[in-house]
Amino acid sequence: MSKVLQDIAGYLKRRKSAPRGLSVRLLGLTVVFVMLAEVMIFIPSAASFRMQWLRDRVEAAQTASLAVAAAPDYMVPEDLAAELLANAEVEAVALKRDGERQLILQGDPPPRPPITVDLRESGLWSSLIDTCLTFTAPKGRYLLIVAHPRLEGGEFIEVLAPEKPLRDALIAFSWRIFGVSVLISLFTGGLVFATLSFVFVRPMRRLALAMTAFRAAPQDATRVIVPSKRRDEIGQAEEELAALQEQVRQALRERERLAALGSAVAKINHDLRNILTSAQLVSDRLANNPDPNIRGQGERLVRSIDRGVRLAEEVLKFGRAEETEPDAAPVPLRAAVEDAFADAASAAEAPTGFDLAVADDVTVQADPEHLHRILLNLTRNAVQALAGQEDRTSPGMVCVRACRDDGAVIIEVIDDGPGVPDRARDSLFTPFAASTRKGGSGLGLSIARELARANHGDLKLAKSGPEGSVFELRLPAIQ
Repeated sequence: MSKVLQDIAGYLKRRKSAPRGLSVRLLGLTVVFVMLAEVMIFIPSAASFRMQWLRDRVEAAQTASLAVAAAPDYMVPEDLAAELLANAEVEAVALKRDGERQLILQGDPPPRPPITVDLRESGLWSSLIDTCLTFTAPKGRYLLIVAHPRLEGGEFIEVLAPEKPLRDALIAFSWRIFGVSVLISLFTGGLVFATLSFVFVRPMRRLALAMTAFRAAPQDATRVIVPSKRRDEIGQAEEELAALQEQVRQALRERERLAALGSAVAKINHDLRNILTSAQLVSDRLANNPDPNIRGQGERLVRSIDRGVRLAEEVLKFGRAEETEPDAAPVPLRAAVEDAFADAASAAEAPTGFDLAVADDVTVQADPEHLHRILLNLTRNAVQALAGQEDRTSPGMVCVRACRDDGAVIIEVIDDGPGVPDRARDSLFTPFAASTRKGGSGLGLSIARELARANHGDLKLAKSGPEGSVFELRLPAIQ
């Protein structure tokens, strides 16, 4: 028994702490609105009931007066007159006929002057107001009802009646209307609730439960909502939620891959730095060789290894979430482009033509190492795009040109290769998704754009087609 009581108490506690759902609010609002509509209808209905009650008193009084009119000299016994007045629920009846007003029946006089109600001139607003006043009328008040008699029985008929029966009848009528209104409200509210609950509330609850379940385990593919076949806004919301959940799952998978990649890079980075240090010793000897050709290649190798060492150090800092801000400085653009293209062409599989249309006085504001990595990625991609064309009869051409534009320098890296495939354009700057070359990592363009934006610039694909591609790099200019 105690276990049952504990279960009931726990259920009530959960119900009390649970938020009020849309279903409960919908049912409550429906009942309230229907009741408001019934209240607006009640006053005219009560006014109509009051008018009918007054007319019934007039008709009953006129019927009683006919019995008196049939008697000799309009004289009837007192007990008969009292019975006629009681049956008609009135206290006196007077009739004006042939220009003469006649008192047909009379009971006890009223204790105070009556309130005149002229049914011949009663309007809508006056009837509504009088109906409301009837509910608050003082006890013992009488009404003098004036109306046209039926069947042209005279000019007018006057009926004296107590107001208490009318007030009691209106109150009883109000209670009946209230009971009917409650039934109508509950019935209508139930229908509206059931309809809207099936059409709206249940699908919205399904969406809410799907979001809650997905938040608990976003990696689980079974938690992704399966859209219904609805073609309304809820169906559209289900489709958008399913698409959003799938995007979140893909982002989480990419984050996991990036985390695994970062962990692997951090593990091998120490050994890589040792290897680069050994290579640096050899490159220093080559840079000091008396042969000019060997010395030039050695100096280039020294610079490349130095950049590799610094990049390895930056990778370690990135793994420790200690990425430094760019150290911006004025950089002559022409020399930076020449240096980057030389590194890109040194690893090319086939000779590539190069056209540099950058003036000597063009200078940009950027981190020199970041700028070299951006230009190296762009020119290397252009060289690799040209190397993949085996049917060319002449070497491909890479062109780099620059112009000033409103405080910035626009740098265009142009190649006459096959262009970027349509399937790769949407994810061109997405890590691990943009590479179309066998063995490519898909990181070059994403890194280049990230570095460009870190230096208050941007990178985009300006144009691409069978005639080649144009990448546009925008960087702040030195005025």
